[in-house]
Amino acid sequence: MNKLGIICIETEWEHTEWHNRLPIQTKPLLEFVEKAYNCRTIYRRVATFSELKYYLGQFNKPEYDDYRIFYLSFHGDTQIIQLEGEPGRYKTLTLEELSRIADGAFDKRILHFSSCKTLSGYYSDLELFKSYSGALMVSGYTKSVNCVQSAIHDIAYLSQLLQNYQYPPNALNYMSQYYGELGNALGFRVI
Repeated sequence: MNKLGIICIETEWEHTEWHNRLPIQTKPLLEFVEKAYNCRTIYRRVATFSELKYYLGQFNKPEYDDYRIFYLSFHGDTQIIQLEGEPGRYKTLTLEELSRIADGAFDKRILHFSSCKTLSGYYSDLELFKSYSGALMVSGYTKSVNCVQSAIHDIAYLSQLLQNYQYPPNALNYMSQYYGELGNALGFRVI
């Protein structure tokens, strides 16, 4: 059993605004990675700000210390994630706000955003988020992404992180060599 684990928190894709509804989940992707790399995974879905805050608080406990990769799958835009708040509208959360409610949950972990445009914007702002959050590394996409293409990229990326956790540049070199064109198409970015 791989000692490392992955925590995935995903939005409720089926209950968002009509143009953003998707009948998919990342759970099968996570199950594939879990079986292929013999690692532990935790999967939770959230629709509200309070649910997200609750789970981040839970995963900040010492019993989850071996879960070194946080995989967040949400709607997004420039340096924000979106999730359902009140019926009929999104709760928009900036990365700064996310860092505050995480309250140390990302500390010494790799954080990957599988969401449109979340890592677009000024690099210096993203470096500040990384610093405030305590994350070892932050990755995600700068463009609007196709869900199939980002799923392929995420599977490859998560597998490389599990194999190269002690030295992430190896994972990034592999991704550049074998998935560079796909990464470029998605606007893959690492801080």
